[in-house]
Amino acid sequence: MSGLIESATAILSTSESRLEIIARNVTNISTSGFKRQIGFHHFIDSAKDGLVQQISTRRDLAQGKLSASANPLDIAISGDGFFQLRAGDNLVYSRQGQFNRMADGSVVNSQGYVLQQAGGGDLIIDSNDISVLEDGTVLSNGVPVARLSAYAATDATALSPVGDSAFTMPEDTLDIVPDAVFRQGMIENSNVDLGEEMVAMMATLRQSEGGSRLVQVYDDLLGRALSTLGQSGK
Repeated sequence: MSGLIESATAILSTSESRLEIIARNVTNISTSGFKRQIGFHHFIDSAKDGLVQQISTRRDLAQGKLSASANPLDIAISGDGFFQLRAGDNLVYSRQGQFNRMADGSVVNSQGYVLQQAGGGDLIIDSNDISVLEDGTVLSNGVPVARLSAYAATDATALSPVGDSAFTMPEDTLDIVPDAVFRQGMIENSNVDLGEEMVAMMATLRQSEGGSRLVQVYDDLLGRALSTLGQSGK
């Protein structure tokens, strides 16, 4: 009978993990550039318990819907790739393109990450008259001053999340996206679909109910066994 309780524990544990993933997706449905997480089952070989089922996640990198913005420093990438940003001494990559110009001319997002220009280096703009062309060329007062590039990882599994909408990637997997199109005055919305998340949540809840029923069956069988043993001992 121990197999019942082990199966129930595995079902309830994976259900809890999937619900946490769904909750994180729904929480970030309004986060610009957020890429939803997808949970999938896999097995690991445990020396103690043999094959153990676990839930791991991957990111759905599909582009979210683009919407217009009144901020000229809101920039969206149409197609593949990420903005390159400087977070302290480290470089991170994100699709979240809501930027503002600081007093020193640097262009930063809401986390304070500094937008990088093609070839490296902080993007510094000395004017509020800013235009970004589709090829990434940045104009200040109508004069080209820099260019943006979009970056992608040659191996998507090499992406490591930093917060809700940024990633790190090893330099040896870094590649420039040649056909990326930059859209000034646009925001890329989260690619979370509330309807899909609700369907996934209902399926997960039904799965957890199955685990709970196994626990009830185990409890009922154990009760009967103890009752039978008690009667035979009279």
